[in-house]
Amino acid sequence: MFKPKMIENEKDLSCCQEHKLPVVMIALDPKLSKHQRLLCTECLESTDLDGKKVGFKKIISQIEEGQIKKLEQVEDVLVNQIKLIEQLHGIVDQMKSLAIQLFDQQFSLINEWIQNLSQKGLQQSHYSFYEELEILVLKQNKAEDNLQLLIHDIQQTNYCWTSKLYPKLEIFNTFEQYKKCKELLSHQEFIFQKFSTDKQQLQSQSEIKLKLIDQSVKQNEQCNAIVFDSSGSIMVSTEESKIKIWSFLNGRIKLVTTLQGHTSWVQCLVYSKKQNFFISSVKTLRCWQQLNQNEWICSEPYQQHTDIIRCMIFNSNEDLLFSGSLDKSIKVWKVDLNENKLVFIYSLDKHINQVISLSLNQQEDQLVSCAEGQNQIIIWERRDKEKFEFKYFVKQSISDYGLNVKFIKDNQFIWITGEKQTDKLFIFELKQGVYQENQEKTIQLNKNNQNFDEYRFSILYIKERNLIVVKHKTYIYIIREIDDGQYKIDDQLNCDTFSIYGNITSNGQYLVYWDYNSKAYSTYELLNI
Repeated sequence: MFKPKMIENEKDLSCCQEHKLPVVMIALDPKLSKHQRLLCTECLESTDLDGKKVGFKKIISQIEEGQIKKLEQVEDVLVNQIKLIEQLHGIVDQMKSLAIQLFDQQFSLINEWIQNLSQKGLQQSHYSFYEELEILVLKQNKAEDNLQLLIHDIQQTNYCWTSKLYPKLEIFNTFEQYKKCKELLSHQEFIFQKFSTDKQQLQSQSEIKLKLIDQSVKQNEQCNAIVFDSSGSIMVSTEESKIKIWSFLNGRIKLVTTLQGHTSWVQCLVYSKKQNFFISSVKTLRCWQQLNQNEWICSEPYQQHTDIIRCMIFNSNEDLLFSGSLDKSIKVWKVDLNENKLVFIYSLDKHINQVISLSLNQQEDQLVSCAEGQNQIIIWERRDKEKFEFKYFVKQSISDYGLNVKFIKDNQFIWITGEKQTDKLFIFELKQGVYQENQEKTIQLNKNNQNFDEYRFSILYIKERNLIVVKHKTYIYIIREIDDGQYKIDDQLNCDTFSIYGNITSNGQYLVYWDYNSKAYSTYELLNI
């Protein structure tokens, strides 16, 4: 790799006497200066030198051999160092490629974000002549209400995209431009906080009413579950063992494709707010990830439960899934949205009856569950290593079995039963570290001692609209909290059957349900009046 090379030219070396003759001998006397040691033939004849003398050519040869050995040692050290640095170069090159990929992904996310918002503008540009004519005739002013709904829809969309973008930006947090990105995103959030405040003030002074939009799409076979994506443009429903994907626009649905993965009736669905990803359940769980408008890929079936799964919820990060089952257990799963898979973590086993409903509080340090059977409301608490553990059974003033439970605030949840004799909605609040029933806030529902209730239609809550949707027996109720902390029924809908399965869009603008009587999907708009 390296060869020895003398700086001086051998022909230019001469004795100190400047005899103009070639050097032939070297005097090895340490007392002499470096020039005095070089001797030509004339120096040898005229100078009397003590000590050993060696031929010039031999000295040159010895020095070169020494240099070669030195360079061999140097080369051993340097070659190893260079190899390590070359490996470093390769890794840095990989980092460069990854950085370019990350930047490309960010560009792609931002472009998709822009397209998503542009699509919402396009959706707003479509209107129905008949609907607008009805508004004019009835002298309704929906412009402000629609604007607030659109703002919330945009806010949900922005949350979805920023949650995807933030992890990719964090890698570059030492960049000056990173700070500017954070400032822009923070400013965007501030603007929507103002809109949300204005919206809540508006809604506190108005009631919410249901308006029928469409009831034309029929389905004879039972639908057990309906869910929406975060933008409200995709609806997913079930038809026995099949899963249907619908496009959703202005309250009207259009079938896009039908998926098949389960061999028996699908019981539950839960849809991600971050990606086009949902989970379906029977006794097993399957993950579904969208490839394009018409194609979805299905994961392998995941099974830890020994009986049908009745309820599922994500945490807000959507890296955990909780599933409750007829086998009396709650299973906790690790979710990988990108890889379209689940990993079982642990089981919560304290119920003595079938688990029917689950809900996390806003801080996600408490999980409430209810099961069939008397006094089967359990509070689970997040403790060491982020693991949930049993805390206590909640005492009830009545002994009916639980059907649905939902946290409305960090320190408050609502609970409803399925018994024939009970037609009430119960409010439980945290007092002295324990959830207790606040009987002054109990909501009386329509009396009906003819029917048991069905569990599948979960309690729905949209904080931004102060909106609670509760299905009980044959009725769907629209409920909101009023100024004194009490709850008020704004509107109700009698479907004349307890077999009702539905959901609302994430902005709370539309309610869609399938019922056994009409055997059709009904869409209602929730209007502030």
